[in-house]
Amino acid sequence: MRTSYKLKQDLEEIFRTSNSSDELFDAFRAAIEKKIHDEDLYKILLRNKALSADEISMFAEKICKEFPDLSYNIYFCVGQLFESISSYGKYLERAFLFYSKAANSKPSLNEPYLAIAKMYNFEFNIPKFETIIQVIEDAIARVDLKSPLCFSLANLYKKIGNNEKSIGYQKLGEIYQREGN
Repeated sequence: MRTSYKLKQDLEEIFRTSNSSDELFDAFRAAIEKKIHDEDLYKILLRNKALSADEISMFAEKICKEFPDLSYNIYFCVGQLFESISSYGKYLERAFLFYSKAANSKPSLNEPYLAIAKMYNFEFNIPKFETIIQVIEDAIARVDLKSPLCFSLANLYKKIGNNEKSIGYQKLGEIYQREGN
């Protein structure tokens, strides 16, 4: 037990401070081989600034393959990460992809869809407006809490000047809200 705790501490230190992709990869491999099931530890790794976007994606996929029960939180975290480091829309497509993976791992939750709606960049149309709308509209049937998605759609349509659709989704959201949905 003591060595396991020490190993986690050592891995956390490497994940937090290392600037070497090779050292990070070796530490990650050790964590996976030892079957360390610690979402917070892996989030520290994924946020390491030395990692490229491809490395972040690769590590996230491997974590989710090894520990499927962590998929939702890891995918959502990576979506947030790509959204936060995106300048000029550079990583918004990747953020969209990981938010979508989070949504697919727990289809009844609306948070990934709300994040997708919030991150949409009107200036660059990234991801494509039609894609965002389609994903959120499709999600209304699957999620437990529907009204926030309707309000997000109303807001998106309002921003592009489609008042008819905006009003329609606002009203639908209000109906769901009254029903507790």
